[in-house]
Amino acid sequence: MKRIIITGFMMMAIWQPLKVSAQARPLAQQELASAKVYDNVPEALQQKEDVYRLNIRQQTYYSFPSELCELVNLQFINAMKNKITDISPEISRLQHLQEVIFSENELRELPASFYTLEALQEADFSHNHFTELHAGFGNLQQLQVLHLNGNKIRTISPQIRRMRALHTLNLSYNHLEMLPSEIGKTRKLSDLSLSQNQLREVPQALFQLKALKSLALDFNQLTSLPKQIGKATSLQSLLLGHNQLKAVPEELTQLDNLELLDLSYNQLTHLPAALGKMKRLRTLLLVGNNIPEAEQERIRKALPLASVIF
Repeated sequence: MKRIIITGFMMMAIWQPLKVSAQARPLAQQELASAKVYDNVPEALQQKEDVYRLNIRQQTYYSFPSELCELVNLQFINAMKNKITDISPEISRLQHLQEVIFSENELRELPASFYTLEALQEADFSHNHFTELHAGFGNLQQLQVLHLNGNKIRTISPQIRRMRALHTLNLSYNHLEMLPSEIGKTRKLSDLSLSQNQLREVPQALFQLKALKSLALDFNQLTSLPKQIGKATSLQSLLLGHNQLKAVPEELTQLDNLELLDLSYNQLTHLPAALGKMKRLRTLLLVGNNIPEAEQERIRKALPLASVIF
């Protein structure tokens, strides 16, 4: 900044640096866990550089105030259970943010600047009014956990393939009718919940996810499963209850790490002959199907270590 000084007939221009807020280094996780949680906004604004954790839950905010974006060292925000309809574009100033909780608000979209928060690792936007998993999430290369359950999501951007760090994705209780094949590119995804949607089929690419351990597809409208399901060999929990399945592919028995399989309330009359290969299966739910007694007995004998419930 240039300051003009007039002395007699002389005028001097003196350059002075702009005053900027000091940004400390981000706290390590252990330090962050013990850092003070500020829940009084006026107090937080008086100690801007010292605020790393902010809790404004249940305080009837209708928007996320731009002045809070002056807390440039923030790493954690809990703003759940407000009435927030919009977030200030100034949120891009919070480049140390690692976790945000905006669940149970009235959000329909996020400002473009939100997708520049490169340090973000966890985001909870459950129970809002989003209609899509926006392409901008693909820019968040450090994002590991994303909760979007309880929204009105109908589409998932193909840019999901760029979410290289994502390991937990909750999209249950939405309006999804299909999934993009690009979901098979999220290589670290280990926990995927798609319960309570309107899915009629799932892409083959979904079962290319070698890290996938838990998959919830219950309460959808599935009528069949692709043979590629047998490639998801890390699966430990697979929920397929409350669909319209009349059969499951033989390849299902290749899931030799599976411990829980829910096939309840479908239209099944039998299961694959090689069921006995699933040595680690401990719970098999088959309530609400049309399986004859002879087939029930065969299934029990094939899985002597499992709890099989008809």
